[in-house]
Amino acid sequence: MFKRCISILLSIIMIATMGMCLCACDGSDADNFPVTINGITINEEPKNIAVLSSEHADIISYIGYDVKMIAKSNECDHEYFERVPSVGFEATPDIESIIAFGADLVITANPLPKESQKKLNDNNITVVNLSVAKKFSDTKTLYQNLGMLLGGKVTGKEKGINAYNELLDMLKEFKVSVPKDIITTACYLYIDDNGKLCTFTKDSVEYSTFSYCGAKNALATQQTPQVDIEKFKFTTPSYIFYDNQAVLDMLNSNPDLASLSAIKNNNLMQISKNDFRYLGITFYDTIYSMMDFMFFKDATADEASADVAATQPATSNESQPSEQAVENFTIE
Repeated sequence: MFKRCISILLSIIMIATMGMCLCACDGSDADNFPVTINGITINEEPKNIAVLSSEHADIISYIGYDVKMIAKSNECDHEYFERVPSVGFEATPDIESIIAFGADLVITANPLPKESQKKLNDNNITVVNLSVAKKFSDTKTLYQNLGMLLGGKVTGKEKGINAYNELLDMLKEFKVSVPKDIITTACYLYIDDNGKLCTFTKDSVEYSTFSYCGAKNALATQQTPQVDIEKFKFTTPSYIFYDNQAVLDMLNSNPDLASLSAIKNNNLMQISKNDFRYLGITFYDTIYSMMDFMFFKDATADEASADVAATQPATSNESQPSEQAVENFTIE
């Protein structure tokens, strides 16, 4: 039922968004360009872009400008970019390949080496550096700037803002659908470069995005990323989300944590830490997957079994239960 409601919701939002986009398309080229972002002026709408920042690529895809992407960095490893050719790592991209692919704009989160920047400029390729969001409150501005950069100061700006508002509206609808009869607690764990168990803190983008999952953060009072195991064993997370296998091995190897509800009930789910920094289509997918795992997996399984059973020929003696696996929902 939940997935059906979400499908209906998505259809309504897509229709509304299409209407807003049609209105936005009334802006002429003269109204849209030139546009200046971070001191760089774009005189006409970019046609072929190379995106080196994975965070920006995710948002560009959500806004709908990923059709312009003709090249990406190795860091942009999202499944929906797998057909876009790579030009190496963000810090050291293959400039000759960017030129050969016919890019007219390069978007990156970090300045390129001066020699690379000059070579691109000499080939009439504009380079724009946009910082990634340090706080979730920076996200709206980033959506707006990327929209303006790729679609202009009227059409693109409106498209970026509409996409941002659409994302928040869907997340709010998700939260409304969460059962209110019981309090569900969860936490996220990862291992830092020093091998210490860590979690998100309130000053991070990851903490803000995690807060949309519909559960109470069991480590909400954490002042520093590093988690004190002695204190953690007295917390009560019903669900634990973790970065990689190393985290799971650390949890399972510590007998002091065996009594935690999430571990006893195997309510553990792996989600890459990077996914909490991708504030576009991956953000939506991540929050949906978390909520589905915590609140709706049983209902989803029951719904899927019912749907399959309805298609099975009935017998007079017994029903025929389905052995079909339930696939995870993803946004295409």
